[in-house]
Amino acid sequence: MIVHSILVVDDDAGTLKVMRQVLEPLGYVVTVAGSGRQALRLLRQERVDLVITDLLMPDGDGFELIASLSKDFADLHILAISGGGQVGADTYLTIARGLGVDVVLQKPIVREDLMMAIKAVEARTTGRSPRPPRPPKKH
Repeated sequence: MIVHSILVVDDDAGTLKVMRQVLEPLGYVVTVAGSGRQALRLLRQERVDLVITDLLMPDGDGFELIASLSKDFADLHILAISGGGQVGADTYLTIARGLGVDVVLQKPIVREDLMMAIKAVEARTTGRSPRPPRPPKKH
């Protein structure tokens, strides 16, 4: 799969602006959301190939968003980003991996790392490298 459209979810307007400035000139169609709740509303109206989400946000955090995406949009690919919080970015990103995200990146994000992460998602979905299985859903 080639990634064409990306939804970036972050409560920091500066991060959203920079992500758009980096990704759009590379040919990606970028939509932004300031919260997990806003992202879910947008996804019900518009299909994207990849969601890049921050993990710590005040109005519908990234963990809630990832759980909702896994349930309602199981074929959607997810890249989780975090600058950390009270326990550090590594801990949050490890939790995100456990929830089944495709790739994780620690903030501040370096442009080249972001591009490699998107290429990793593309490679996993074209069969060049297996996508890790999502954890089983609990009933």
